[in-house]
Amino acid sequence: MIQLCDRFVIPKIRFVNVPRGNRGTLVTARMIGEMIQSGAKDFYVRQKAIEIFRNAGVRPKDRFGEVCALYNWVKQNIRYTRDIFRVELLHSARRMLELRAGDCDDMTILLGAMLVSTGHPVRLILAGFRPHKPHAYSHIYPEVRVGPCVSRR
Repeated sequence: MIQLCDRFVIPKIRFVNVPRGNRGTLVTARMIGEMIQSGAKDFYVRQKAIEIFRNAGVRPKDRFGEVCALYNWVKQNIRYTRDIFRVELLHSARRMLELRAGDCDDMTILLGAMLVSTGHPVRLILAGFRPHKPHAYSHIYPEVRVGPCVSRR
């Protein structure tokens, strides 16, 4: 099991003014992408991903098995918890391994960082669920390609 530092560490907090609406959503998505790339370079995040592969019995070079193992671990071990009322929080991948709780953007950062740290490129998908406001995004998740791309001709 991964062991994080026992000493008290004050989390790095950054306050950012983000515009409202779709522009703010895109700014936040860009920040999430940067946090995924940063988390992918964190040795503890990569170590945890490899530990998950071993515990799940994933064979080497089984890309689909690796993706499924990481997804299932996040689904089973990270509690969905909403942000502070009217405050958008973004936790680093390492912080998510400590907290084991967060909302969709936090889970996206963690899962995306573990995937990228083990050689799986991801892209971010924004989704909205209001038929009368199709571009009012309220959800984000990582998408990973594990096989050849199928093109329609």
